[in-house]
Parts: sequence; C-alpha cells; structure tokens
Amino acid sequence: MSEKEQAHRINYETTGLTATIQESRRGQYLGAVVSVVAIGGAIYTAYSGAYWAIPVALVGVPILGIVRAIVKPRQK
Repeated sequence: MSEKEQAHRINYETTGLTATIQESRRGQYLGAVVSVVAIGGAIYTAYSGAYWAIPVALVGVPILGIVRAIVKPRQK
C-alpha cells in the first residue's frame, strides 16, 4: 500500500513539475512575441512618419516588461 502511495506521489509531483515548466516556457514565448511586435510596430510607425510619442510608447512596452521581470524577483 505504501509503495502505491509513493508511486502516486512521485507521478503527481512529476506531472506538476512538467506543467510548471511548460507554463513558464509558454510565458517566455508570449513575452518574446509581444516584445517583437511592439518593437516592429515602433519601427513601422517611426518609418511612416508618425508623431514621435507613438514609437516611444511602443518601445516602452517591452522595456517596462523587462524592468518588471528584473525587479519583481528582488522584491521577494
């Protein structure tokens, strides 16, 4: 009975760890896509002659995301 419980616990922890890793990976990919789109949009709007604040705001999105990712772990 204890072997079954231990096997179940190991399986449960392995499944949870795998899910956590996949969630983290998915978040990294999503953040990269948002950053690339924002920087691409900033380049496009700057090239097309938009008001200067628009490309600056678009570049600010990935920069603020990076700053938040760096500062947040230090607060814990």
